[in-house]
Amino acid sequence: MGAIAAQIDGVLHVMSDAPARQYARRMRIAIAGGTGTVGRLVTDAVRRHDHEPVVISRSTGIDLLTGEGLDTVLDGVHAVIDVTNTTSMSAAASIRFFQTVTQGLLAAEQRAGVHHHVVLSIVGIDSTETGYGYYQGKRAQEHAVQEGPVPFSLVRATQFHEFARQMFERVKIGPFVLVPTMRTQPIAAAEVAERLVELAEGAPAGRVADIAGPRVERMAELARRYGRAAGLAGRVVEVSLPGSAGHQMRDGSLLAGTSAQLRGPEFAVWLREQTGSGGEAKTPRQVGVAGIPIVRAPLPTAPEPSLSNARELIASLQTAGMPITLTIDGDERRLPVHVDEVAFRALQEGVGLVLTRTRGVDATAIVRYLPHAVEVEVAHGPGRTTPRAGQAASLSRSRAEIRRLGGAIGAGPTDDGGFRLSATIPTPE
Repeated sequence: MGAIAAQIDGVLHVMSDAPARQYARRMRIAIAGGTGTVGRLVTDAVRRHDHEPVVISRSTGIDLLTGEGLDTVLDGVHAVIDVTNTTSMSAAASIRFFQTVTQGLLAAEQRAGVHHHVVLSIVGIDSTETGYGYYQGKRAQEHAVQEGPVPFSLVRATQFHEFARQMFERVKIGPFVLVPTMRTQPIAAAEVAERLVELAEGAPAGRVADIAGPRVERMAELARRYGRAAGLAGRVVEVSLPGSAGHQMRDGSLLAGTSAQLRGPEFAVWLREQTGSGGEAKTPRQVGVAGIPIVRAPLPTAPEPSLSNARELIASLQTAGMPITLTIDGDERRLPVHVDEVAFRALQEGVGLVLTRTRGVDATAIVRYLPHAVEVEVAHGPGRTTPRAGQAASLSRSRAEIRRLGGAIGAGPTDDGGFRLSATIPTPE
């Protein structure tokens, strides 16, 4: 399963090549966990698709742990969408919860003649065998569904945009909001809900393509932006968690793979839709010396190392008055995590070196998506160089990682008297 992406007004729209709806008639679709963050949105999406939602939760008198009330509520239901959740981080408790709920739900579905079980899971949960206890529970849930008696569709999603808000609700200690150091590719929960309903309308498809948002972000920065936009009190403190779980959060294991279906909007657009603000930092305070205004502001934070953030990197330099432009050639696509990170760091280093070599000379940055590689090129035109030009003639920091991935680097003068740095990195199939 693939997807075609197009960026319109800052929102990534994805046209999926998933099969068209199989069932034109109105269906009864049950939502297990239908009062949670995603469950409420799934219920709304079921109604928008002109189907009848059946909410399964304790608030509607159904106990998924004991199975009480399931047989009655599943009467006439065609598909069940399972978005049940537990707040426990314990491996034993998470496994027990998901196994009990899933096995009981599937058994009741089989008795009621339900045709299709749709379950939501999480990208990256099988990257480590141990670690984050909740992920072990989700793996147990997946196994129960795959070995169960009801035909199924299983989709994994990355973390939700809404996770930034939950940081303020769940991990606030005194005046501090503790947020793990995490690279994430967040997606709006409403997009996840829409995908789940699309799957429920079709035939059981087994494990389908993962879904993710269009940009790689840093969770702590998302929390800061949400806090500013929503006017929430609390200082966000980024904390590196120990062990394999913390390493998994930091090393890109929770990012989407190259075959994932990307669905917008990106976090900044979603945040403005939710709060009316993009959560930008306050305008820097202006001070003056002898009547001359001086802006005192911290250096901008570099975006997360991913070519999905190349535009943001160059835009921040342009805002700072740097004479540089960016061109993206070829079929822009999701790259393997390590290739994506190294290519971005090569771009970042190349831009820094080129702007160090000259003052006021126009520079260009190009990202080329080739059939089996990605190429990054940064160059400046003819002009006077600075005394530091000789020290800025090679991608020395990125060289080892580029070569480890089988890539090559280049540097040298251009025909018009300028200077060019480049890196080409193969992209495995």
